[in-house]
Amino acid sequence: MSAPLPWQTSQWEAVSGARAAGRLHHALLAAGPPGVGKADFLAALSAWLLCETPRSEEPCGDCRGCRQHAAGSHPDCIVLSPDYQNRPVLGAYPGQRCQYEPRKKPSSVINVEQVRELGERLHASAHYGGFKLALLLPADALNTAAANALLKLLEEPPDNTLFLLLSQRLAHLPATVRSRCQLLRFSTPPLAQARAVLSRSGPEADLALDLAGGAPLRGQGLLGQDIGAVWRAVGSGLDALLGDKADPLRLSREWLKLPQEALDAALYGWLRHALRRAAGATSGHATATVPPLARLRAFGHELDDFLRLREHPLVKELALQRLLYPLWAGAGSAT
Repeated sequence: MSAPLPWQTSQWEAVSGARAAGRLHHALLAAGPPGVGKADFLAALSAWLLCETPRSEEPCGDCRGCRQHAAGSHPDCIVLSPDYQNRPVLGAYPGQRCQYEPRKKPSSVINVEQVRELGERLHASAHYGGFKLALLLPADALNTAAANALLKLLEEPPDNTLFLLLSQRLAHLPATVRSRCQLLRFSTPPLAQARAVLSRSGPEADLALDLAGGAPLRGQGLLGQDIGAVWRAVGSGLDALLGDKADPLRLSREWLKLPQEALDAALYGWLRHALRRAAGATSGHATATVPPLARLRAFGHELDDFLRLREHPLVKELALQRLLYPLWAGAGSAT
């Protein structure tokens, strides 16, 4: 079986070679920026590992293991995620018992109850005598207590258990957890391969790829959120703000209606291109107006805060207003 995506050949060969030699690590950590196919890699790997009659490195698709895995009902595969209804892959698998409690709201973290439930299941015998898989999508979502509970499982893994972890913010994972895993690094593919993924995506494909940081799958997601329209709305809005033709209050209310991921990408993209122009470099998607560097730095600081606080609906609008104040000409002394 070849890698699920063309730029993942080296990672796939490392894992398949280790399995063939009987040296497969009990915990694999797929780390890299969003939108480069880490989840697809782990989904393909799990399908191969759970197949009862694989053909070389290819799952057969017909055996009991393959059918149950496709249906999300394989008893030896457990998928942990903060919100089981919004996974990037393996969405057919149900949530855990603790996630079905009455009035349980979707969470942004993997909590200790989920990891404890995982431990109970992994310490039981494998139903079919093969691997027991535990996928964490993403491991970045572990809170402190959950990370400590997972560490105990990684230090003394149950028999025939493989942990498959996904991370987009590797530095946010505790060093103790990282040290118990074999790291598989994923990066953005060469430009030609990335463009090939978006080759039939229309005239906004290059813009989407640029704002996605060269990550083609993230670029596809941005195209689905009409990134071209969002980019133009952000650019014209910030130009109006810099010219004192708009104010943070009105602009933030308008932008709250935009798709969140596309808004995040457009704001970061605008800042990146503005910084390039402020440094005297050319920019492929140039901004019309470039404020002083000090104001750009203040905007960047507030942007980090906005991305941290935007999950809280009560403070999201206020955080967006604060983000815009450093660029507002009406702020007078803002420099």
